[in-house]
Amino acid sequence: MKQLVVLLVVLINLVGLSQDKKGCEGSEPNYINRMPGFEISDCKNSDYNDVEFVYYVNGKAFKINKGGKYYDIYYRKKEGDTQKYSSAQINENYYNAVVKIKGKALADRKTTLSANIKGREVYIQVHTAANSSDSKSYRIEVVEVEQMQQDIVINLEEAIDRDGKVALYGILFDTDKASIKPESEKALQQIIDYLNEHPKVNIIVVGHSDMTGEFAHNIKLSKERAEAVTDYLIKAGKIDSKRLASDGVGPLSPVSTNETEDGKTLNRRVEIVKKIK
Repeated sequence: MKQLVVLLVVLINLVGLSQDKKGCEGSEPNYINRMPGFEISDCKNSDYNDVEFVYYVNGKAFKINKGGKYYDIYYRKKEGDTQKYSSAQINENYYNAVVKIKGKALADRKTTLSANIKGREVYIQVHTAANSSDSKSYRIEVVEVEQMQQDIVINLEEAIDRDGKVALYGILFDTDKASIKPESEKALQQIIDYLNEHPKVNIIVVGHSDMTGEFAHNIKLSKERAEAVTDYLIKAGKIDSKRLASDGVGPLSPVSTNETEDGKTLNRRVEIVKKIK
C-alpha cells in the first residue's frame, strides 16, 4: 500500500492546502503530517498533560500513563474531496510511518504506537470510526514524554493545619506498579522535612486511583503504592515506622470527574492525612 503518512524530521507546511480551524494552524507536531484531503477541525493541545492510553492485546485491556507535551488533534475530510480512506487504511498509514523509523505498535489494531523521535520518547494514539470504508474524520493524540515542570510548591504545614490532609501529585509510579519513579524525590523529601520539623505528628499515607480498570485491582494497587511511600519514608527518610500508617481506597474518593483525562489525573494521587491520637 502506498505510504501516505510520512514522519519527517523537518516541518512540512500544509496550512496552504487546508482550511484548518482558526487557532489550530501549526498545531501538529513538526515530525508528523496528516492524511491527504483532511483539515484540522479542532485542537486541544497543552504544554503538559498526563494521558492514559488504553489498548488491547489478545483481547486483554492494558493501560499506560504518559506525561509530557500533549497534542490532541481532530481531523475532518475537506469539503468536495472525493478520495476515500477506510479507518483501517488510516490506522495502517500511521503504523507504517512509525515502524519505518523503528517504532512499534502496542495494540493489536495498531492504533497505539510508540517511537523514539529526535531523542524523545513519543506515544501516538489514532482514533477512527470502527470498520468505516469512507472515514469522514479521525483524531490523534500525541505525548512527547517529559517530566513536568513543578511550578506550584505546596506548604504541607499550612495545608495539613487547615484541612487535616494534603494531596501530593508529584509522587509518580511506574504504570500499573507500586514502583516509585525517581522524579518523585522532591515530593517525598517534602514529607520527610515536614515530619522532621513536627516530631510529634503521625500520618496516614493514602493511595487513590481513577475509575479505569477493575475495582479490586485499583484498590489493591492503591494500597501497595501507599505502602511503597511509607517504606521510602522509613528507609530513605529514617522516619520511625510507628509514626506512619498506610492504606488505599482506589477510586472511592474522587476529587474530580472520571469522565475526562484532566479529572482522572486529579483523582490519581497520594494524600497525607494527619493522624489524631
